[in-house]
Amino acid sequence: MSGEPKMFRIVNPDNRASEAVTEVEFAQLGFQERRDIQEWIAENPSILSDDLLIVGKEFSGFDLTNERLDLLAVDTDGKLVIIELKRDDSGADAHWQAIKYASYFRHTPADRIVGMLSDYARISEDEAANRLLQHLQADDLNGLNVDQRIILASHRFAPEVTSAVLWLNEKAPGENLITCVQLIPYQDHDRLYVQASTIIPLPGIDDYLVKVGSSVQADGEGGGSLREKLRRTSQQHKNDNVTTFLQRAADVVIHELSERIKPDMRSQWAGGGPRARLYRLWYSSPPWSRRDMCYRINLYPQNERGEWQAVVEFRHNQDGLTKSLTDISISDEQSIEDNAIRVSIGSDTLNEDFSRRISATTRKFIEEITPIVNEFVDSDNETEVQPDG
Repeated sequence: MSGEPKMFRIVNPDNRASEAVTEVEFAQLGFQERRDIQEWIAENPSILSDDLLIVGKEFSGFDLTNERLDLLAVDTDGKLVIIELKRDDSGADAHWQAIKYASYFRHTPADRIVGMLSDYARISEDEAANRLLQHLQADDLNGLNVDQRIILASHRFAPEVTSAVLWLNEKAPGENLITCVQLIPYQDHDRLYVQASTIIPLPGIDDYLVKVGSSVQADGEGGGSLREKLRRTSQQHKNDNVTTFLQRAADVVIHELSERIKPDMRSQWAGGGPRARLYRLWYSSPPWSRRDMCYRINLYPQNERGEWQAVVEFRHNQDGLTKSLTDISISDEQSIEDNAIRVSIGSDTLNEDFSRRISATTRKFIEEITPIVNEFVDSDNETEVQPDG
């Protein structure tokens, strides 16, 4: 049995008659990449993904090259999404072309992206900024362009492309740096259809397995994969009282810190489970990063009486850094492990006093630790450039 996608038209539901709809070539229909396919996606980016806001089309404003990318978008995590379109065949180098574009955007500031959307949508920069804030469900644009990813879209993909994409994604587990979306045109008499299917990354096999302890429906809610239920849960909790509590505590920290050590990166919202949450603060300069080296505020419900525990921590992945941090004193309750320093704070409820204590502890973390990290990094860099002999 062929694994190629097929489409059928139900001719007569009464007698169960059906007939195949013909797969065709975009070129055969006279469609072009820029004039047609690009415009379809610009008008309806959900063809490729449900979380995209198009911010630029045929962008060529690079300083050292005249290259022009097809579409640029922002996803709801704040990542810039480079979209490269091919008509009926990807060619052997589509991935490399898109990787170059992604590298060009890696340090693009938020205000430049606001300007791009303003130009593309023909709206004011204030309107563009508000549109981005609504898309990100954020209070500011500090998390805009936290990272970049790529979407390649074509009728067919050359094996040189799919092999390279699979290898690159394996090297960044959980990130899915490049997504391949297959666009298949069909013709049914005078009607035309386009089927969009994500072929890389492949759908998770766990979504198709029944396991002990799993059920199609739970707590009276509709079915769907665990991944989809978690996505819906995340959407529901982005603006609830727990998220708002953490965001306000973090806002106080940012407001009270001096510009010299103020983190310039922060979470879009307090991610995590239905009640437990996690908020991150970090810097855009290496070795700081969202996952491997950052300040974290964890918030956990303790019981049904409404008691809470906050754990403020600094995590890192730098050999030798923990030794440099052993003399700091943030709190009598602090604990130090190989790659983390933590302080726990408890409260009967999510009240103003609890918020102030979280803010004060987080601020002290940053004031005490950031200078030590900077000194450690500077010293490490000096060691690396020492001449031989």
